[in-house]
Amino acid sequence: MAKSRILAGMLLLLAAAPAAAQDCTPTINDSDLIAPGKLQLSINPTNPPAQYVDEKGELQGLNVELAAELSKRLCLEIELVRMDFPAMIPGVTAGRLDGMNTGMFWNEERSKILFMVPYGIQAIGVVVPPDSDVTMNGAEDLAGHSSALEIAGAQLKWLEGFNEENVAKGAEPIDIRTFPTATNAVSAMLAGQVDNAIISDYVARDLDRRGKAKEVLTGLGPNFMSMAFGKKAVADAVVTAFAEMRKDGVYQELFASYGMTPFEEDKPIEILGPGPAQR
Repeated sequence: MAKSRILAGMLLLLAAAPAAAQDCTPTINDSDLIAPGKLQLSINPTNPPAQYVDEKGELQGLNVELAAELSKRLCLEIELVRMDFPAMIPGVTAGRLDGMNTGMFWNEERSKILFMVPYGIQAIGVVVPPDSDVTMNGAEDLAGHSSALEIAGAQLKWLEGFNEENVAKGAEPIDIRTFPTATNAVSAMLAGQVDNAIISDYVARDLDRRGKAKEVLTGLGPNFMSMAFGKKAVADAVVTAFAEMRKDGVYQELFASYGMTPFEEDKPIEILGPGPAQR
């Protein structure tokens, strides 16, 4: 994607929404927002290429550009609030944030307390240091080794479940060590504190491509990457905006530019799960 488009999107995201409001009508009522005229979404910019901070300290990545597109189509300023993942869900359920834009894995439990909107495909990958001669044929090869991963995420839930089942079969347990972010987990692995790091597969691919780590397993626990919201009216408006993005090709273009996996054409982008009954 051309730099001009990226810059235009960032300018729209950070500053242009008030001007845009003169030419369009917001699709979400102020009564459904934490702050009038503004959609506040959390993001943890530690997972390139989906979301990260560049050398200038500015937010970049697929989810940042998706937010810029949503800002234009919703006719609202979108404020991306940087925070670690564990604080995000409580922030939305307590009414301190409108939603989450962090590529969260979908699961049934989360879909009952948030209005979740899956919009792409992701899985779990395993990385080791770039100069390592380690190879793995499957998740069973994690047994007896130490693994670093982000606390409170889907990767931890998957690994704990797999470890329990594998140990029941007679395998050695995995030494599971959690860190605040995926970046911290990878740093611990590179520092020799653990044998491997377990992260989103697209992050693993990006690290491998840049020679920062070696991906030895991929495609574990395939699932959806999702946005999540506290109110159904907000989620509905985002679903409509995604439909527009797919119709004019921007959705497909963005995913292709970051080498990430979009939904197939026949897979709808919609709220998946019941959401919180009280909202």
